[in-house]
Amino acid sequence: MTKRLSIALVAVALLFILAVVMPVSAAPYATRTNITQGATVFIGEQGLNLSAVVNNGVYYTPTNTSVLAPAADGAAAQIGWWASAAQLTTTSPTKSLSLVGRSGSFTVEPSDFGAYAGNWYLINTSTGYANTPAAFVAADPSIDIQVWDFTNGVTNNNFDVTGKSIPQGDYLGFKINTNQYVALANNRWSANQSAWANGIPTGAATDFPWVQYNNALEGYIDINFKDASGSTLTALLNQSKLANTIVKLNVSTQPYTWGGAYQAIGGVPSNWSTDATDVNGQYAYPPGTYSISATSKLNAMNDNYKNAGADYTGKTVSQVVTVTLVSDTIKIEANKDSVVRSKPFSVTVTGKPNTIYHFWVKGTSTMSGAYDSQPPMVKANQLGVTQDKYTNAATPVYYLGTQDVGAYLYENGNNQVIWQDVASGSNDANKALLGNGTYVYGNVTLSTSGTRTIEFTTNNWTKAQKYTIRVENLFGTQYKSDEVDVKVEKGAVTIVAAGDQSYYLGEEIKFSGTNTESYKTYLFIMGPNLKPSGSKIDSSNPRTVPVATNDLNTFKIVDVNGDNTWSWKWGTSAVALDAGTYTIYAVSQPKQYDSAALAEAAFGTVSIIIKKPFVSATASQSTVAQGDKVFITGTAEGNPSGVKIWILGKNYPTTPGQVQDESVNADATFSYEVTQAATKTLYPGQYFVVVQHPMQNNVFDVKPVEDTASGKTYVRNMQLNGVGLTTGTNVFTLLGAGSLQGSDAAEALVQGINDPNVDDTYTKLQFLVEVPVIRIDPVGDKHVGDKFTITAATNLAVDDEILVQVYSSSFKPTQKSQSGEFSGATGTVKVAKGDSGMNKISFDVDSSTFKPDEYIVTADAILQTATGTALFNVLEGAAPVVTTTAPVMTTAVPTAVPTTVATAVPTPIPTTKSPGYGALIALIGLGAVAFIVVRRH
Repeated sequence: MTKRLSIALVAVALLFILAVVMPVSAAPYATRTNITQGATVFIGEQGLNLSAVVNNGVYYTPTNTSVLAPAADGAAAQIGWWASAAQLTTTSPTKSLSLVGRSGSFTVEPSDFGAYAGNWYLINTSTGYANTPAAFVAADPSIDIQVWDFTNGVTNNNFDVTGKSIPQGDYLGFKINTNQYVALANNRWSANQSAWANGIPTGAATDFPWVQYNNALEGYIDINFKDASGSTLTALLNQSKLANTIVKLNVSTQPYTWGGAYQAIGGVPSNWSTDATDVNGQYAYPPGTYSISATSKLNAMNDNYKNAGADYTGKTVSQVVTVTLVSDTIKIEANKDSVVRSKPFSVTVTGKPNTIYHFWVKGTSTMSGAYDSQPPMVKANQLGVTQDKYTNAATPVYYLGTQDVGAYLYENGNNQVIWQDVASGSNDANKALLGNGTYVYGNVTLSTSGTRTIEFTTNNWTKAQKYTIRVENLFGTQYKSDEVDVKVEKGAVTIVAAGDQSYYLGEEIKFSGTNTESYKTYLFIMGPNLKPSGSKIDSSNPRTVPVATNDLNTFKIVDVNGDNTWSWKWGTSAVALDAGTYTIYAVSQPKQYDSAALAEAAFGTVSIIIKKPFVSATASQSTVAQGDKVFITGTAEGNPSGVKIWILGKNYPTTPGQVQDESVNADATFSYEVTQAATKTLYPGQYFVVVQHPMQNNVFDVKPVEDTASGKTYVRNMQLNGVGLTTGTNVFTLLGAGSLQGSDAAEALVQGINDPNVDDTYTKLQFLVEVPVIRIDPVGDKHVGDKFTITAATNLAVDDEILVQVYSSSFKPTQKSQSGEFSGATGTVKVAKGDSGMNKISFDVDSSTFKPDEYIVTADAILQTATGTALFNVLEGAAPVVTTTAPVMTTAVPTAVPTTVATAVPTPIPTTKSPGYGALIALIGLGAVAFIVVRRH
C-alpha cells in the first residue's frame, strides 16, 4: 500500500512539473491538409494537398480503400480569382496562379492571396473562364482570446474577467474567438496515421487513406500562459490537481471554450483552479498578474504570415490579455472618513464577483430613533442591494430568497442575528422612521468585477458620533468580514447680508450663507413689535404673520446648493416695516424662535438696519443763459425705479409732458438734462424744481393727471378719493384756467406731497434763466508785434464754444500797387469758469502780422444767441518808452507833426497798408494842435 502511494505521489509531482516548466512547442501543426472542393484555406497555410481540387472535385471518402493519384501537374492546373462573381463565365480572372509542380504541397502565400481573399476557381483550359463551383475559399485569419470565470458553471452565471482582479479559488477558463475553426470542417481531411483508423483493432478493420480525428491529433492552437514570475506553462491544474493541456487545442467551434466547472475530458474536470496547490502544499498560482495569448500554428501559418517580420497580432496570434489573482478576502472602504449629518456617504465592498455579503451599521441597537438618536440608513432601491420588508411587528419580514438578511447569525455575535444589533425604534413612531430596523442593514451582491458601492443617508436626527459599517458572510466554515468607520458630525448654518448691513426701504437685500446641516434653509425675521415666535419674512406685512415650528408655509424656504451654499434676495419695496433694527434667522429646520425648538436645529443670525428712503438733488448751475443746458443730478436711495422732475415757472410748464420721469441708476444716482432747446424758449426769470421720490412702494402718489373733458391738467393725490372721483383727489390745477404759476404752484405741490396719506418724499431747488450776454473787456492800443489776450465776461455755461474774430475796420480800397492779404485773427474758444459770478472768455492774439489800423473784436456764441463787440488800435512801430521828464514831450510835437505828414502823403510805401478812416481823423487832429502851438509862440 505504501509503495503504491509513493508511486502515485511521484506521478502527480511529475505531472505538476510538466505543467509548470514544459516549454511551448515551436513546431507547426499539420492539420487536415487534404483540401476538397469548396473547403476554406487560410493565408499562410503550407503543405496543403489540392489533389482533389485539381481532379475536378473528386475527393476521398471513408469508403475509399486506395489513394487516387492526383492529376498530372500541367498547363490545365491553374486557379483564378474574379473581382466580380457575375463575370465568372464570361471574362478572364483578375488574378491567376499556376499549380504546376505544387498542387500536392501548396502554400497560401500572403503575397498571392493577401489582397485576393474569397472564392478561387479552376480555370477552364478551353475558355479561360471559371469552372464552377469554387475550388476553395481563401480567408484572412483572425484570433482573439478572453479569460472567463466558470466558478458557477459553464452556462450558469459565468462572466468575462479579462483584465480584472479575481479572488484566488475561482475556476477560470478561456474563450477563443477565431474564424479558423472551419479548418476542421468536413471538406478538409487528415492523412491516416493508423492502420486501424476506424477504431476496430481486428483483422476486419478497414484501412482509410484520409480520416478526421477530431481530437488532439488535429489540434492547431496553443494558449500561451505566463505566470506571475514570467514562466511559460503548457498545462494548468484543476481542483483535483490534474494537469489540463493548453497547447495543440482542437478548436472546432466558435467561440471555443477551454475550462469550466463541469466540463470534463475523460471524466476529469477541465479548468484552471486558481487555488490549486503543488506537492508541497503551496499555491501553484500565487496572487499576481498572469498574461495570456493564443497562437495559431495551423499548418505553419504563424511562420508564413507576418507583419513586417513580427507575429501578426489579431491574425495568427491574439492580443496579450491579463488576469490578476488576489487573495480571497472581503474589503470595505468608505468614500470619506467623516460626513456632516444630512449629507450622504458611501462604502465600496470588494470581494468575490457575483457573491452575496451581509452588511449593517454595527452596534446601534440602543438608539431610539428619536431626534439625535438615529444611525445612518441605507438608501432605498440601490442596484445589487436587498433589504428586508418593513413591518410594524416585533421582527421584520426577512427577505424571501436564498439567503436571509436580518436573520443572519454574525460572527462573535453571541448567537445574535443582524436585526438584533441595529436600531429598530423605541415606539411605533420611531419604528416607522427606522423601518423597524430594516433601513439599517441589507445584503449586497457584488458585480462581475467583484465590487459594489452602497450609499448611506443621514439627516439632522442622526446622532453625531463614529459609526462602524460591517460586511460579512460565512463560506463553508470560514467567515470573511471587514469593517470601516465613518464619523458623522453636526452641521452649521451661517448667514450674511451683502453690503454694510444698512439699507433703505425699497432696496433689495441679498442674504447668503452656508448650510452643512440640511438641504433647505428656513428664514424668519425678528424685530420691534413683530411676533414673539418670529415673523414670516416674505410676507407683505410681517407684523401680522407669525412662524410656527414645522409649518412650512410660514417660513421662507431656500434650497441649498451642492457646495453647501444658499442665497436669497429680499425685495423690501412692498414690505410694511418701519425703519429700525431687525434680526434675520437662518435655520436648518422649520423651527420657530424658542430655545426648545432651536435646540433641535443649527441656525445663524444677522442683524440689519432699515432706513427711510430719501432724495437729494442739485442743479449744475444756479444761473442759466437761454440756450444753455442745465443738469439736475442727485441721489435717490431706496432703489426706486425713477424720480419725477417738476420744473415750475412763469407760464411753465405749458404741457403735461414737461413733467418728466427720470430713471435711477443701480448706484442710486440720477441725472436729468434740461436741453439747450428747452432753455432757449424759457422766459428769463426764476424757476423752481421739485424732485419727487416714490418711496418704498415705488408708486408716485401725487402726479399730473389730464382731464380731457375740461382740457385742464390737475395735480392729483392718488391716495385720496374726492367727490365723484375714484382715482384720487385734485390738489390744484397745473394747466388751464385757474392754474397756479411759479412759486405758488411749487408750494402747492410740496404741500400735496406732504399729505400724511402720501408716502412720497421730495427735495426742492431753483435756478435763474437769463438772456445770454458777452461783455468784452477794453483792449487798449496795441503795436504791431504785440502779443496780448482779449478777455470777456459771460453768463454762458462753462465749455460753451465762442467764435472770436479780430479784423480791420478799414474800408478804403486797396491800391493796385499794394498787397491785399488779410490782417487780423479768428478762432474758437470755450467758456471757462469765472471767479466773480460771471464766467470768462480768453482769446490770445499775436499781432506780428497785423497792419497798423483800427480793429474790431466780435465774440459770438456758436449754439446760443449772444454777441459781444469791442474796438482797439494797432499802431506802427514798437510801443514808446515812458519817461518822467515833461518838457521833452512839448518840444517833440512841432517836429513830429510835419515829418509824419510829409512822409505819409506824398510817398506811399507799397508794403505798408494805408491807415483807415479812423487813423486819418487822428492825424488831422494832431496837425491842428501843432498849428495852435506855433501861433502861441
